[in-house]
Amino acid sequence: MGSLRKNLCSVAQMEWKHRLTLLHSIASDLQIIHSQGLIHRDLHSCNILQDDLKSAYITDLGLAISTNKAPEEKGNGIYGILPFIAPEVLNGGHYTTASDIYSFGIILWEILYGKTVSFNDALKQQLMTDICLNDLRPTIIEDSPQCYISLMKKCWDKKPMNRPSAIEICEIFTQWQSDENILLELRKSNEVLKNIENIHIHSYSHCIYKDKNTNSDDNLKSSYIGYTASCYQDTNLNELYELEIGDL
Repeated sequence: MGSLRKNLCSVAQMEWKHRLTLLHSIASDLQIIHSQGLIHRDLHSCNILQDDLKSAYITDLGLAISTNKAPEEKGNGIYGILPFIAPEVLNGGHYTTASDIYSFGIILWEILYGKTVSFNDALKQQLMTDICLNDLRPTIIEDSPQCYISLMKKCWDKKPMNRPSAIEICEIFTQWQSDENILLELRKSNEVLKNIENIHIHSYSHCIYKDKNTNSDDNLKSSYIGYTASCYQDTNLNELYELEIGDL
C-alpha cells in the first residue's frame, strides 16, 4: 500500500477504532526504537509504511543514533523535513527521544485531517524562526476532538520535558480503545472531519498545509540543514542568526 503519506486521505476516513489501532502500531514501533536506546531523527509520514490501512511500521533508520552519542552530533547539522523537526533541534540543540515525539505530533495532525504538511520553500528561514520563536504549529480546525488535540499539543510542546514518552502514548491509545466517552467524542467529530476538504486550512503566508495528493514537492523530501550559520536565538547573546540550508 505504500507510505502513510500516500494513504493519508483514506486513513482519515476510517472509523476511529481502526485509526486508534493504526496510531497504536506507529507509537509501539517508536517505543521499540527508543527502548533499544536509539533516536530515529527523521520521523515523518513518508518513513512509515503500510501493508494495510489499520497498521503501519516505521522504516528508514539510516539516521538513527544512540541516545548516548546524540550530544556528539550536535554540530553536524540537521537532516529532515522542516515542519517535523523539533524547535530545540532547530535551535542548535541535540536530538533526543523527545525530538522524535515532536515529529510524531505532526504525524498525529496529518492522520487527523488527511493532509500532509508542506511549506513555501522560498520562505524556509522565516518558517524556522516562527517554529522556534513564535511557536508556529499546524492549524487546528474548530470542533476537532479535544482529547486528540490535547495529546497532539503535548507531543509538539515547545519544551521537550513536557512531551509524553512513546510508551505513555501507547498506553493512552490502549485506554482510548476501551473508553466509551473518548470513543463518543471522537465519533462526534466525524462530520467536521468528513468535510475537511471544504475547509480552508490556513496559517502564516509562508506555511501551506496541503492535501495528500500534493506530495511530490521537493520540500516534502528530507534535506540537509547545515550549521554554517545558526537559526537559533542565543539567550545569552540575545542575537538571532540566519540558518543556511542546502539540499543534498
